[in-house]
Amino acid sequence: MTFGATASIPNGAAKRLLLRGMSPGVLRRLRSLRAAGLYALDPLDYASRVINNRRGLPPFHLRREVGDPSIFESSGAEFLAYSKLLCDLRPHERVLDIGCGCGLMALFLEDYLDAAGSYVGIDVQPDAIRWCQSNIASRSPNFTFLHVDGRNQRYNPSGNSEQVRLPCNDGAFDLIILKSVFTHLLERDVNAYLREINRLLTDGGRCLASWFLLPSISWQPMDGRSVLTFKYGNGVSRFESERSPETAVAYAEPYIRRLLGEHGLRLRAPVFRGSWSGETGGLSTQDLTVIEKVE
Repeated sequence: MTFGATASIPNGAAKRLLLRGMSPGVLRRLRSLRAAGLYALDPLDYASRVINNRRGLPPFHLRREVGDPSIFESSGAEFLAYSKLLCDLRPHERVLDIGCGCGLMALFLEDYLDAAGSYVGIDVQPDAIRWCQSNIASRSPNFTFLHVDGRNQRYNPSGNSEQVRLPCNDGAFDLIILKSVFTHLLERDVNAYLREINRLLTDGGRCLASWFLLPSISWQPMDGRSVLTFKYGNGVSRFESERSPETAVAYAEPYIRRLLGEHGLRLRAPVFRGSWSGETGGLSTQDLTVIEKVE
């Protein structure tokens, strides 16, 4: 495919096509250049946020790390709605947000949780956690943000690959949120986080998690309709990028169901299919699951 042929492909898909064949070293250099460019846009973004009465939002370079900045707020509102409608979140409950980034869900939960409720956000990105501590936890004493130095090729490549136990007490949470987290984790880390979810959920607790789930590992993308193709991988997981697999990871649904059972978990409801695969009528972009402990 020539570069000109990508013009009709959505920007994200075009970028993935260009990055697939690049070595990890080249990808790291490109990400460093990208980060510098995003920082350079912060002053202009700040002026825009002041004009539009959005001064409380994180700076542009942090918002860009969690997705398209143009849908930052709508994405948070969407997941707050899922937390209430699919997981029956109540204002007095205790929430753990694994992969909280720069506080997207926290900004929405601040106005929903009452004084009896609480929120803990955890992420591997130290800059994002520092911003949340200074700008959210400082005004909301029932909100806490913790940096976990887990290794992730994309977000924290120098982190500790053995960091799998989260610094929280057993049974401490009524709701655990993983928004676009499993979509960037390899098999060992998925196992570790499912084990932690079982440990951290209270009896009757729920976990709202998003995935890229394949009906089987032999799944083929819908011609011209799938946003992602997941051409690479092995018997249970497939990747959008061969050289940077954590960019986007898909799992065979039968494997995830089996894995949940091995960790004392199960799906509380059928999978809410996403639109990423080209299927119509998806609830969100990614596939959504509501997970609970097996009693």
